[in-house]
Amino acid sequence: MAETDVIRTPDQRLRAFVSSTLQELAAERQAVRDAVVSLRLVPVMFELGARPHPPRQVYRAYLAQSQVFVGVYWQSNGWIAPGEQVSGLEDEYRLAAGLPRLIHVKSPAPEREPRLARMLARIRDDADVSYQHFSDPGQLRGLVENDLAVLLRERFQAAGPRAGGAGDAQGAPLAGAPPVPTTPLVGRDRDIAAIGDLVVGEGVRLVTLTGPGGVGKSRLAVEVAGRLGPGFADGARFADLTAVPAAELVAPAVAAALGLNTSGTQVISDVTAYLRPRLLLLLELDNFEQVIGAAPLVADLLTAAPGLVVLVTSRIVPRLSGEHEVQVPTLPVPDATAGSGAAAVQKYAAVRLFVERAHAVAPEFRLTGGNAAAVAEICRRLDGLPLAIELAAVRVKLLPPQALLARQGDRMGLLTGGAVDLPERQRTLKTTLDWSFGLLPAGQQALFARLGVFAGTFGLPAVEAIDYEAAAADPGQAGQVMDTLGALVDSSLVRPETRGGEPRFRLLDTCRDCTTSSPRRGSWSWSFSTASRWGGPMRSSRSAVSTASSWRGHC
Repeated sequence: MAETDVIRTPDQRLRAFVSSTLQELAAERQAVRDAVVSLRLVPVMFELGARPHPPRQVYRAYLAQSQVFVGVYWQSNGWIAPGEQVSGLEDEYRLAAGLPRLIHVKSPAPEREPRLARMLARIRDDADVSYQHFSDPGQLRGLVENDLAVLLRERFQAAGPRAGGAGDAQGAPLAGAPPVPTTPLVGRDRDIAAIGDLVVGEGVRLVTLTGPGGVGKSRLAVEVAGRLGPGFADGARFADLTAVPAAELVAPAVAAALGLNTSGTQVISDVTAYLRPRLLLLLELDNFEQVIGAAPLVADLLTAAPGLVVLVTSRIVPRLSGEHEVQVPTLPVPDATAGSGAAAVQKYAAVRLFVERAHAVAPEFRLTGGNAAAVAEICRRLDGLPLAIELAAVRVKLLPPQALLARQGDRMGLLTGGAVDLPERQRTLKTTLDWSFGLLPAGQQALFARLGVFAGTFGLPAVEAIDYEAAAADPGQAGQVMDTLGALVDSSLVRPETRGGEPRFRLLDTCRDCTTSSPRRGSWSWSFSTASRWGGPMRSSRSAVSTASSWRGHC
């Protein structure tokens, strides 16, 4: 199917997408269809058409043109296609983010598959879904009819005109308001001021905050939006793209953040029409790296709405005209030669963050002369990365800083246990870094794996030296090292530096240590010895060979 083709739903009236296993719940699917038709709406069901197209393309296209999602679940999780991580059933639910979701679960279910049970547990925790149980098709039809009728009434009531920039005429908060942080932001005053100067002082309309996973881009963006928002006539809005898996679903997510009741082919035109007359509306797009293909949409909205300012957080630079990239730095850490007393190390933001988070889980914790040196060293070894520091601080409840420091050799096993209200990929350092690595194409993954042989900074000649294997296997790769390295810099996984006027590069230690490998010593022993001739500190030969060998999907 050509990318420009559109798989149309059977009817262009208000559409309700029905998601369930086909055979197990055949009678229930018919009951839902009858309920939808009774309200003169259109049921959108996989079996109704689009036979020549692959199933995944069909349900994705149908969902993109639907206004309501109706999920019906019982015991089966459905089929997982080869090469996929989730079933079509779970994929449909994820893709429906931004739509009203009416969930109906059949009980009892004595043989429910564990994977479906875990999915339903996550759905119950979602605040924006309607979740009900039923026992037979007749009861299900009544529930769906009632749910749809109530939903339509609520949507019509919510569609009235809004007044002011902070809420509606009754003072209710606007849809998509930036979240209110539950913890203070540590060590970012200069960054907030710099971004504010860009937007207010220089009139920049597109600012992208970049940096590695766990550096605190989202938290910084929320703080900026909260401070700058009151200065915009129409306030600040927040579009969280964490659960948006495809670029074509960004427009519906933005529409939801703006409180618009729209869908299908009208989404982009309705969003544009809404934004065009607005003055100084700050719209934050969070976690943009997974939907980088939606960058042209951002450009189109900025062109159509002269009063719009967009703040983006992304691990990958979108590269749009007029974009100002702000690389979010890690937090300052004490220098190894600095004083090790409590007063001396307390001046550094990384240490203050550790102390604050440790005190939150262990109220008796204090920074003292006895533990200050250990805390400072922990922060240094964690590169000042906020997520890593927070995960380490949580361990103070079990281990004092000195014991934590002794276990830093197993960083990936130690830095787990993040807050349950964080996305799953941000609950451990390893999953955070794996997420970034998984976004890379194969060529960039291979080069990034090879860079693990360097313990410190390295130059471009050294990168070219260790990349010999790819060039030997595929001569077409020759000469592309600089482009691939540049892409890794744009993905916030490699940091550029300048020393003595010469370009240098480095990996954060936390990224380098996130490895799982099966050594192939024959090929990598050359890389180690050759790269060392080009200068730059190397890891020990054993760890260098192990790290730089086959990386099997890990940082």
